[in-house]
Parts: sequence; structure tokens; C-alpha cells
Amino acid sequence: MFKVVGSLSLIAGFRFFGLFVVMPTLALYAKSLGANNTMVIGFAISSYAISQIIFQVPFGILGDRYSKRNIIAFGLIIFAIGSFICAFANNIETIILGRIIQGAGAIGSVVSAKITDLISEENRGKAMAFMGISIFVSFILAMVIGPSFGVIFGVDKLFLLTAILSLLAIIPLYTIVPKAPHLKYEVLNDKKRYLVIFSNKNLTILNISVMIQKFLMTFAFTIIPITLVHHLGMNEKDIWKVFSISALFGIIAILPSMIISEKYKHPKEVLLVAIVIFAIAYLSMGLGDLDKMLILYTIGVVLFFCAFCMHEPILQNLASKYPKMQDKSLSLGIFTTFGYFGSFFGGIIGGFIFNKIDFIYIAIVIFIFMLIWFILLLFLQNPRLYENIYIKLDSNIKEIKEINNIFGVIESYINNNMLVIKFDNTKIDVNELRRLIIKDFIL
Repeated sequence: MFKVVGSLSLIAGFRFFGLFVVMPTLALYAKSLGANNTMVIGFAISSYAISQIIFQVPFGILGDRYSKRNIIAFGLIIFAIGSFICAFANNIETIILGRIIQGAGAIGSVVSAKITDLISEENRGKAMAFMGISIFVSFILAMVIGPSFGVIFGVDKLFLLTAILSLLAIIPLYTIVPKAPHLKYEVLNDKKRYLVIFSNKNLTILNISVMIQKFLMTFAFTIIPITLVHHLGMNEKDIWKVFSISALFGIIAILPSMIISEKYKHPKEVLLVAIVIFAIAYLSMGLGDLDKMLILYTIGVVLFFCAFCMHEPILQNLASKYPKMQDKSLSLGIFTTFGYFGSFFGGIIGGFIFNKIDFIYIAIVIFIFMLIWFILLLFLQNPRLYENIYIKLDSNIKEIKEINNIFGVIESYINNNMLVIKFDNTKIDVNELRRLIIKDFIL
């Protein structure tokens, strides 16, 4: 399991590192290319999200129907092309074009779905948590490497690095990651699949949550570097210190949050605490900017990173737990699309209002919005622990559609030569279920 999850997590980590590593310095780099309009700067930061929004669900559908390895490789190549364009850009318009092409390699949901294909139901939560942590580690490394590397060697070299890493990720994809097993399940038409996903209360809350979280992220990355340098007088070469300190506290915050979420099965409670921290973080940044207090502003940035790092792996993990197997890629594609909607509008809105409204008033509005988000998340149900049974196909079993209609059965599907049934043991006994599934089963 570790080899498969580790290699796929490495691929996801390389890609997210490429997206994150330029964020701390991209706002200042855009200014050096002559972009003095903060809305244009915000658009440069979040423009990759446009193509992510457009292509995330189609990539998810392609991942359900064709080889996920080939789809992932195709997406990595597109991402590399966009990175090369950004690396050799000499104006903000070309940067925006390259960022849009970067985003067109929308493979996040396909990588997640690949893990669900290869990992058993019992180990899937751990696998998704591991991938979430790897994305988080790539985020932390990006926050540390980006500002220092970008200042010393130039942001263009950061884009060149991301292009190389993206192409290198194709090697473990074909040398380590195995082909997905043949899965067979009850097929619904696309209309019914969308209806099932959007009628799921928990998935809807998660979709809204990831949209808000990513909005806060790109909004923060649009304003933090500019505020540190142009409002609080920090030397551009020193901003890496703020991000490094924040990354360190993010690492500290994620460990107890993952233990509470995975070991003690309280992910919702962790998400609620993180929302409170988000609210305090923005108020602290707003007051720090108002009073020109670098320490208070830095505390706000640190708290923001803590809240973001608590949310990131848990949201990714939960998004894979609620949908059924046949809807994994599509559901994760929708989830990721909502996230990129947030990323796009976070950069655009952040750039538009930053120079028009004092940040303290923006922080107050965000604080109120966090209260609404907190109330919404109260309606999220922590995932239930269902049991699985595995039956060899040489048994005389009923059709999958019939099995899915049995009271207490959550879903069933065929994985190579094995029938997998997820069921609620509070509604049906395992022996009774076997009797109903296997035609000649005798107690």
C-alpha cells in the first residue's frame, strides 16, 4: 500500500508544489513586470483556477472511463507546458496565459480516484489522509522555498523548477503505480449521478467549505506580501521569514488535528475549531495593518496558516468518504471545482477591494462570514464506520443491482474477482446479508 500511495502522493505533491511555490512572491513579481493594478495582480495569482474550473469535471469523467494513468500523465504535461510559458514570460499577460494553461492540467480528482481504485476500503481513509499530508508538506515546502529561492534566483526560475518536477512525476507514475483493477458496479446515467451527488447534504457542505477555504487562501496570498512590504515596511528579501515561521506552526497544528480527526473520528469538530482560528487570524491581520504593527500582523498570518493546514488534509479525506465508488472521480472533480471557484474569486476580489477599502473593514466582514460558515458546518455528519465483506465471484451470487436494493447495503461493486459489499451492521447481520447475496448459502 505504501508504495502505491507514496508514489501517487509524490505526484500530487509535485503538482501542488508547483502551484503553491510562486504564490508568496507572485504578487511582488507581477509588480516588477509593470502590473500596478492589484486586481490584475490578483487575477495573475488566481487565473490558473479558471481552467481548473472548466476542466476538473471533464478530467474526472475521463478518469472514470479511461486509463487514469494516461489521464494523469496528460495533465502533468499540460501543467509543464504552462510552467515553461510562465518561466520565459516578460510581461504580466504572458504570465496569466501560462497560469491558465497550468490549470488546464486538472488531474487532482483523478489522482484521488486512482487511490480509491487501488486501496481497500479499510485502508482508504489512511491513504487519503497520507495524500492530504503530502499536499500539506508540499505547501509548507513551497512557503519556505518560494520566497527565498524566488528572491535569490528569480520567480521565473521557480516556474522552470515546477515544469521539471511535473515532467519528473511521470516516471513514478508508470514505473511504480500499477494499473487500476477492473471495477464493475451499477451504472447510473450522468443525470442521476449528478442528482445523487448534489442531493447529498454532506457533499454539498464540503463543496461549499472547500470553496470558502480556497477563497481565503488566494485572498490571503494576494494581500499578505503587498501588505508586508508596502504597508508595514518589511524588506522584500525578508518575507520568507514570516512564511517560514507560519509553516512551522502549521506543521505543529496539523499533528493533533489529524489525530483527533482520524484516530478519535471527530473531523467535523476540528474543522469548526479551524474556522474560529480563520476568523481570529483575519481580525489580527486587519488590526495589525490598521495600527502598523508587524508583530500583530505576523500573528494573524501564523494563525491563518494553522487554520488552513488543519483544514486541507481533512477536507480532502472527507470528500473521498461520502460518495459511492462509481461516483468517486466525478464527485471529487466537483469538489475540486468548487475549490478552484474559491481560488479564482479570492484573487480577483482580493485585488479589487484591497486598495479601495481599509483592510480592517474587510476583516470584520470575513469574521461575520466565518460565523455563517461555522453554522453551516454544524450540519455536517461525521462519516459512519461501515463494514465490508468480500465474496469470491466463484460463488453463486445475485446481480449487483439486486444486492444494492437489500436493506442495509450502502453499495457493492466487483474488484477483479472479488465482490465487495459495504453495509450498515446496525441494520443487517453479516450472516443474513451473505444468505441474501449467495443463492446457495447455508447458515
